[in-house]
Amino acid sequence: MVLKNNTKMTKEHIKAVMRASNFENNRYRSFKLFYNFFGLLFGMMFVRYLIFNMLGSSRQNNVLLVLYGAVTVVFLYIGMYGMDRSNYKKYYRIYGNMVGVTFTYEIDSDGINVIDEENDNEFFEWDRVVKWTEDLDRFFVYVGVEECLILDKNAFVEGESKDFKELITAVMALRKGIEDL
Repeated sequence: MVLKNNTKMTKEHIKAVMRASNFENNRYRSFKLFYNFFGLLFGMMFVRYLIFNMLGSSRQNNVLLVLYGAVTVVFLYIGMYGMDRSNYKKYYRIYGNMVGVTFTYEIDSDGINVIDEENDNEFFEWDRVVKWTEDLDRFFVYVGVEECLILDKNAFVEGESKDFKELITAVMALRKGIEDL
């Protein structure tokens, strides 16, 4: 049985593949946690000195108030927005020229054949698949460190998304079983 999927690449797909790749990226998650944690820590120190300043305490220090406020803003900006913006730019450089292109995926037990609008095709054997993941709307099949095939769940022309999920789960489990031997 051959499954067919027609997925048109959009900018939302680029954001989705970025989020999906960060699910398991420990370095990215560690740095994001670091920036957000220390941003909140410096934010608490900023609030402390702000309260001292408002109460007219002898511990008030305007220099530390400004310093903690500035460091809080910088750390929280990097942790909440900066890292994601930088990451999006990286993924846009990789996938940006594919926006608007419709890819046809023909999936069988041998692998995935990808055909674009100009009838250029590339065949990915199951051995090239590094990992796969899914969200509510899409499947992400990684055939390299940053090379990803994106299949919309509602874009299956032949077969259904549950058939693809069963196939890729079985293939990856079989590969894992062979590697364990």
